[in-house]
Amino acid sequence: MWSEQMGESWRRKGLLLVVALLAVNTVLLGWVSYILYQNFPSAATRLDYKQEAALDLAEYNRRLAAELGVLDSKTVQEALAAFNYDVEMAASSDELSQIILKDGRRIQEIILREANAKLLDQIVAVINQDKKIRETKERTRLTIKIGESQVTVIPELLEAETVARIKELIPGQGFAGEQSIEIEIVDGVSRVMVPLDLEEHLQALTEELDSLRLLHHELKVSSGMEQMTGPGIIVSIYDEEGATTNTSIVHDADIRDVVNELFGSGAQGVSVGGQRLVVNSSIRCSGSLIKVNDKLITVNPVVIKAVGDPDLLESGLDIISNTLAIRRGIRMEITRSDSITLPAYTRSAGY
Repeated sequence: MWSEQMGESWRRKGLLLVVALLAVNTVLLGWVSYILYQNFPSAATRLDYKQEAALDLAEYNRRLAAELGVLDSKTVQEALAAFNYDVEMAASSDELSQIILKDGRRIQEIILREANAKLLDQIVAVINQDKKIRETKERTRLTIKIGESQVTVIPELLEAETVARIKELIPGQGFAGEQSIEIEIVDGVSRVMVPLDLEEHLQALTEELDSLRLLHHELKVSSGMEQMTGPGIIVSIYDEEGATTNTSIVHDADIRDVVNELFGSGAQGVSVGGQRLVVNSSIRCSGSLIKVNDKLITVNPVVIKAVGDPDLLESGLDIISNTLAIRRGIRMEITRSDSITLPAYTRSAGY
């Protein structure tokens, strides 16, 4: 991870190689843009020629990766393969234009990032082979300044052979102006010190906060603290018509049985009489009345709503529905819906 971050830092510092490559890339992309929008008279012809131009760009990126020694990088290979696939699957000239202009440059940035990361890894590897560094036990910091024709180490802890090997790693004429790499040595092992980028750090924290907010919302929805919407079923339970006995009316135990069956069939959320069920919800009789979450609900029918797979939820109630109908004359009606909204749980007064 630190290698990738430092690679980004080096790119921003203005490597001559990067500047030269980006200049070439800009000219190339400008040429491609001119071809895309000026030279092709018909839609079919434009698509054919744009595909040819896109494949030329893909080949250029492949050669660039090979020249910088990162063609075997998994990240680079995946980017090149994805670009080729998108080009082949493009169904229109406009779609292909977007692929070339957007993804072509992104691949070049990936290649340069991987090349810079690899270069940093190589420099650290060379430093770690230095005898003086291996013998350094105290925490020490080095600044390696790399110019167009020289490598300077402050303080001068590296052997001359090590400095020469670092110089050999620098491509072309080296860097535009003087660039610095901060190295920390701990117990004879060196590593690149990645400077803190406040903007990137803030962006990372913002993304993490957004992710936590989303997770928090999802947890509240699943726990019943926020309303839930989705496909499901509506169950209406009626007392036996003309009920005259205690067994012919709906009791709290009957409702609990239905609720348990719904959750057992994969219900994501359930409400009874407009009251959302949560982990500590209660369903109980109070004389001839029924309370859910300690609130009176409407009966005959008792309406139960459940969000989940309608097929599974309905089939899960087959046995209990038939049993209530045959033994006690209690009728259960089930209605499917593509969109059911369950309210959020609300606490009763006194809680």
